[in-house]
Order: sequence, then C-alpha cells, then structure tokens
Amino acid sequence: MVPVSVSIRPLLLTALLGLSLPACQTAAPAVAPAPPHETAPSTVARDSAASPAQQPVAALNTLFHQQYESARKAYVSRLGTEERPVLIMKGTLTFQWRGKSTEYTVLTPRYHTLKAISHVPLSLYVAMLGDTGPTLAPETQARFQSIRQLIAATLAELDAPTSSTRSVLPPELLEGQRTLLRESDTLLAESLSRGRPTPERLERFAQAVRPAIVANVRASARDELDQLHRHVSAIRASLSPEQWARLGVIINTSRQARARESSAQYFERLLGTPKQEEGASREERLVLVEAFGSRESLEVLGTHELDQDIGAGLLGDRLIMQSDLLAPYAAEYLDVLLPARAPASERH
Repeated sequence: MVPVSVSIRPLLLTALLGLSLPACQTAAPAVAPAPPHETAPSTVARDSAASPAQQPVAALNTLFHQQYESARKAYVSRLGTEERPVLIMKGTLTFQWRGKSTEYTVLTPRYHTLKAISHVPLSLYVAMLGDTGPTLAPETQARFQSIRQLIAATLAELDAPTSSTRSVLPPELLEGQRTLLRESDTLLAESLSRGRPTPERLERFAQAVRPAIVANVRASARDELDQLHRHVSAIRASLSPEQWARLGVIINTSRQARARESSAQYFERLLGTPKQEEGASREERLVLVEAFGSRESLEVLGTHELDQDIGAGLLGDRLIMQSDLLAPYAAEYLDVLLPARAPASERH
C-alpha cells in the first residue's frame, strides 16, 4: 500500500488516534474511571477545575486500550498454529506449529567450553575495573584463589587426551586455551602477592590474551551458526513453501548484544528481511526481544503483527506503528524550537 503523504499524517494521527498513540505500542493497561469523589489518575486532570466534558474523552481512550488488548490476544492465539508456524531463539531453538512445541539444542558443549575459558581473562579484567580500592578487597582475593585452583584443574583436563574438556575442542585451538589460562594464572599470582597490577601490566596482559579470545569468539560463532542452520534446514524441509513464507521468527537477546546479534544476522540472510535497525522500526517476519522472559515471546510477535496491520490499513504505512508516531513531527518542530547550530568552524 502506498504510504500516506506527510501532509495528511498529522490530521490522521490527531483526528483518529490522538496524542495517546505512543501508549498503544506498549499496550498500557486501561485505567478505569475513578469512583465518585476521587481524582482520576489522568495527566489531563492535573487541573482540579477540569471540565466534565473531558471525562468521555478519557473513557474513549480506555475503550480503545480494551479493544486493542482483545485484538492482540486474537493475533497471539493464531501463532504456533497450522496458520502461523513460529521459531523462537532463546538460547535453544523452539519450533511451535500445529499446537506442538519442539526444542533444538543450538549452543553445544564446544560453544560453552570456549565461552567459559574466554571468561577467565575477562573475569580478571572486570575485577580490576570494579575493585578500585588501594588494595584488592578480601572477597576479590578469595575469588582469585578459587580461580587459580580451577585454572590448574582445567589445564590438567586440556593435557589429558581422554578428558571431556579436551574432546570437544578443535586441536588447533588447544594451545590458545593454554595461553589464556597460563597468562591469567600468572597475573592472578602477581596480584595476590604484590597487589593491584599497574596499567602497563594490564595492557601487556590484554595483548597476550587477545588473539586467543578472538579465535575463540570466531569459533563459537561458526559453531552456533552451523547448529542453527542444521536445525532450521530440517524444519524448513518439513514445511511447504507457503507455510515457510508464513513463518515468524522471534529472537530473545540482551540490550548490549542486540546490535548485529549472530542469529539475527542468520535469519536476515535466510529470510531476505531488512537489516535490523533502531528498535522495531524495520522489523517484519523477524522480531528481536531485548530481554529474556520480560514478556512472552508470542505476545511480542502478536503485538508486532497487529500494529503492522493497523499501520497498513489505517495510516497507509505498514511500519509506522513500529516507532514513535510523533517522531517525524517532533524532529520537524525541534528544527524550530531548538535550531541546530553550525559547527564552530563555520560560524563567523
């Protein structure tokens, strides 16, 4: 559908949805009318002399939220059915279809082992950043002692040909793990005997372990994507082209890891969807959720698709509800309210 022109958007937004539109994107709960003799918890009612004519307006907004919630539940109820197969990436890969849920392991023992060993130098560095006293705190020293014991045990496993730790690691990465652990153990021993390392010593440590950390991260990414691709290929083979075209994908991630998240890149390439940008602004079949367990994944996707249909049918722009509806007009007015200043080099 052709997007609605900029000239009529303000009229549509004001006349049809009002200034409460951003709230619908988070599905704010409806606020029931206040009992007699109580002040309604509305920002409109800040003035104690508010006109009674405002009460029907607040009631209209309440009914909107109730209707929106009903519609969202209807959208969510269709997800995972014959009509709408869904994949959820949340540490494991979950395929929901025809009322059944099947889980697939994506993060292998190799992935977890590489991550755990790479966390050893990170643990030391984090300790130095967080423990800023003149000497290392007793709890930091106790942790360091424990880490040294675990490093010794892990090095022994790496040297044992039949150990489970060694068996999951590629031979070409073994020496890198030894480097990470030995360099970390040396710095731990120095810190426990001499106190906090100097910035120069920390820099030498970082340079010594950085290549092995990068190699581990690269191997972990390949391992995760190989497993993901194997499972998704099998799932795709079980679907008809029409069913695959209706597949929705939800990826749970943290805020810090959202940008170019590895499985998101995989599904972008596989589904041919636009690259992820700010917030939900360009999301269609692929949706990212910035938290584990903060909201039900299916509820997020249902809300996402409902808002797309509202935007396409009511406002002529399928993606308009996936960012702040006031944003373009706020930017327009900010040019008047707070004009951008030219760089100092351009001012006379």
